[in-house]
Amino acid sequence: MLFGRELEKIKCPSCGYVVTKPFPMDQLCPSCKKFLPNLFEKLAKAEEGKKLKPKEIQKVTKTPASELSSKVKVKKKAVMTIELSNDEIEVKTGEEYIKLLGIITQNRIPIFCSNIRYNYLLELACNLDFIASSILGGELDQMMLESIETQKMENCIFAIDKSIIYILYGKFPNKKGYWLIEQMKKNLDAALEGLDPDQLEKIQAHNISLKLESALKYCILEYIKLQEVFSDKKIPFVEDTLRVHYFGLSSQSIGIISLLLGDELPIVYKGPTSSPQEELEIKESLVTAKVEAMAANTAGNTGAMPRWIAVKLGFQNYRFLTFTQLEKDYIINMLSEGNIEKLEKVEKLLQNVVQNAVQTKFHGDLRPFNKLKTDLKSFFEKNVFF
Repeated sequence: MLFGRELEKIKCPSCGYVVTKPFPMDQLCPSCKKFLPNLFEKLAKAEEGKKLKPKEIQKVTKTPASELSSKVKVKKKAVMTIELSNDEIEVKTGEEYIKLLGIITQNRIPIFCSNIRYNYLLELACNLDFIASSILGGELDQMMLESIETQKMENCIFAIDKSIIYILYGKFPNKKGYWLIEQMKKNLDAALEGLDPDQLEKIQAHNISLKLESALKYCILEYIKLQEVFSDKKIPFVEDTLRVHYFGLSSQSIGIISLLLGDELPIVYKGPTSSPQEELEIKESLVTAKVEAMAANTAGNTGAMPRWIAVKLGFQNYRFLTFTQLEKDYIINMLSEGNIEKLEKVEKLLQNVVQNAVQTKFHGDLRPFNKLKTDLKSFFEKNVFF
């Protein structure tokens, strides 16, 4: 205590007067009015002790982002990649997919095939193109396939431009399919750079295929982004009826009944005949042979039976080659023109006509079908439009 109190006193060195707190601000002795040097030193030391030490700068190790990262999880958007070689390229979950993008010339020179597993469709397209331009008298447009095992329906769209056949196979609405076909056309034109597709060297064909693969991957990504833009609404047919030009009944690719109905089909036979009836029968045989060969070729390669094949005759004007599977391995095939939506109605009527004759399997004897052929002629004479 005494030591602590002693610190609160200052003795004047001149007169010996003891100065206590509060010390005079002018640092002069109250008694002799002389300067107090010891008071000055005391106050100076006290002031120096009050000076603040500089604060150490601490490195900030936490930021708002790092603090929030443990609390808020940001979901990163997955980057979609397209592999054209996949068996199915999904473009709309559970609803739409693409199996093949293919390009071949009408001279059967392959240009591009996205999936080698479906390479046979390029050759099949050439065969269908020949049938479309011959007995069907139009331009190959599309084919609907029904799987023999799963009964699932799949679509194959064709487009022909500058002697090149474009093929798109899978499950998709027509509008979207035709949009993608147009992208294939544009990108092939750009890749060819004026070259003749039928006269390409191997290195040229390889480089064009690589360019197309890259471009079409991008096109499919754009297709997926444009889902909201595309409308799935069907374009209505101009015609409201269906006219049958040819009826055929077959079993295991063997023609049983062939009927040409009218002369609308562009079928020409220039060989010698003894009568108009003989010429008609030859023409019927020619149509049957082509239809059965095409159906057998398709089923053998695809594992699916064509439900119908469409060729374009003009704006909203189509001719169809249709196939209806019956029991006991019988098939009804028809060439018709007009509104394909009427097909089921026609098929039901025809099944009622043929049902009694197809109760047993065909064993090569045509005689039991003579009456059916007469009944069918009578049926079509009464029913021209459906």
